[in-house]
Amino acid sequence: MKHTKTLLCLLLALAMLLCAGCKNTDGVQSTSEPAPESSAPETSAPTEETVAPTEGEAVSYQMGDKIQDFTVTTFDGKTVTLSEVLKEKDMVLINIWATWCGPCGAEFPFLQQAYEQYQDRVEVIALSCEPEDTDDVLAQYAAEKGMTFPVAKDTPDLASAFGVDSIPTSIVVDRFGTICFLEAGSQSDADSFINLFELFLGDDYTESIMQYGIPRTKPNVEPSSEAELASALNAEGGSLVFTNDTDEYSWPMVAGEQDGRTVVASSNHQVNRSEAVVNATVNAKAGDAVAVTFKVSSEATFDLMQIRVNGETVKCFGGERDWTTYAYAFDADGEYTVSVAYCKDEASEDGEDTLWIDTIELLSGDAAAAAVDANPAYLFGDATTLTVTNPDAKEIVFDDPSQLPENTTFYIVPGGTADVLLTLAPDVDPETLFMYCNYDGSQPAVLSCQTEEGYAFQSAIDSIETTGYGDSSMCLYNALDSETPLTQVILFANEENVNEVVATSLADENGNATVSWQYADGTKPSTTARPTTSATTSSEVTYTVKYVDQNGQPVAGVTCQVCDDTTCATYQSDENGVCEFTLPPYAYEIHTLKLPEGYEGDTTTITTAPAEGGEMTIELKKK
Repeated sequence: MKHTKTLLCLLLALAMLLCAGCKNTDGVQSTSEPAPESSAPETSAPTEETVAPTEGEAVSYQMGDKIQDFTVTTFDGKTVTLSEVLKEKDMVLINIWATWCGPCGAEFPFLQQAYEQYQDRVEVIALSCEPEDTDDVLAQYAAEKGMTFPVAKDTPDLASAFGVDSIPTSIVVDRFGTICFLEAGSQSDADSFINLFELFLGDDYTESIMQYGIPRTKPNVEPSSEAELASALNAEGGSLVFTNDTDEYSWPMVAGEQDGRTVVASSNHQVNRSEAVVNATVNAKAGDAVAVTFKVSSEATFDLMQIRVNGETVKCFGGERDWTTYAYAFDADGEYTVSVAYCKDEASEDGEDTLWIDTIELLSGDAAAAAVDANPAYLFGDATTLTVTNPDAKEIVFDDPSQLPENTTFYIVPGGTADVLLTLAPDVDPETLFMYCNYDGSQPAVLSCQTEEGYAFQSAIDSIETTGYGDSSMCLYNALDSETPLTQVILFANEENVNEVVATSLADENGNATVSWQYADGTKPSTTARPTTSATTSSEVTYTVKYVDQNGQPVAGVTCQVCDDTTCATYQSDENGVCEFTLPPYAYEIHTLKLPEGYEGDTTTITTAPAEGGEMTIELKKK
């Protein structure tokens, strides 16, 4: 989804993007700050279960509180009371959601799968915080998603009590009535819920555990022995000792064969939020190098092979890379712990989702120097910068940079599209970098955009006159540390849109602008006018979604949902297989919700409509 875009919230752009969350009409907005790692969970002694609600008193909850009892009526008329449920179940997961929220719907199949395995000990109560989600709407939605746990409206207003500003939000209440888990964000596999359930089950659960973040999956793979690792990883004549990591959540590297080589391979294939690690201790002199020969097939930028020295990541590789050797030179004598890991993020995978390691060896002298010189080469410049290369683009500056995001340049770019060139300083690793383009939400890997001059990107530019937004941005992020961008560029269509953003986002409570701007060459703006909104409100374009089968024949009766940043509308294809709608220009998200009987197709992929309107064709398969 496209998120609210003003200068003041650009630093939140990545958090909004990476978490598959939603915003509703009441301002419930996604956030994607990564959950803290689960170490020793906090505990508290059990007391009584739920407490009785206090009449007329506003409720506010936080982790560790006892929850007040509540009762909801499901869409099919069943009464569910928390205290009664806890007499029979070990825990309750409360899910705050809404039918228009795509990420909510994306996680329900995984939640349902976990529920089916644990429903004897776990209850799930899904509470919609959307006032327009009537019982009929919820009934239809639950049937389409196959949801068998209780689904109801949030009549106790738990969304307010928990301060929910992001959906979906999951809350765990344990057998003692204690709030033990509270987290926003869509989960991408059933194991996430299963791992969470397991924490609160069993006879040995005797005191409340405070769990921060979804627990990771523990390995279920038999590790190779030290002898097997040494045989696979040592080069001829090598004598390094290799061990798998001892952390209970660390997956082993396993000896095997690949491409006629004796190798070790990562075992955490398709395990989200996991890593497989092998370690070696080396005694090196200054100038020596550790050389790793490997092959990786993964999701570029996000699922990465990492080489670490004394716990610090010194190099990463991802995407599709055939057998390659990378050498890291030591700058001082000493004993070093060298680790090679395959690290997976919270969702999705590409390729074979595996790292294979052929050899890890310690080199010295000319051999070390030659190996370092042969390392994969990247295109670097003097500094990490983003430059708009359109001939008619003009850089602008503001008189009080303290009110603006750091490491940001600003341009006015006529014509509606910006060409942006990225140059990188030698101290960054291109393998870990991606560009976030908030016009359409795309996030291409930097290495996929390399040219002879640098790394080239293109973005359309929002404007008040076309999409209702005054600016667009392109932000460079490091996937290993994605809290804030390394650098970013903010793009305006014209002077009027700069004036609009200043007036609406950089003004005091009385509406007075707190900054002024001019061109970087010192030229003053030619106007103080702001965009007229009449064009935005009156101008509409037509979007056509056509559903056809594998033979090109139209498919009638397909239900699709069209969503902007805050709302969704539902359409059904006519006898010509067409869903047509006329709306203000916007890069709408098209969700295929329901197929007519006799057809099958992808109901999970989201199609993004071109902001200027046009026709999109979606192919289904006739059974």
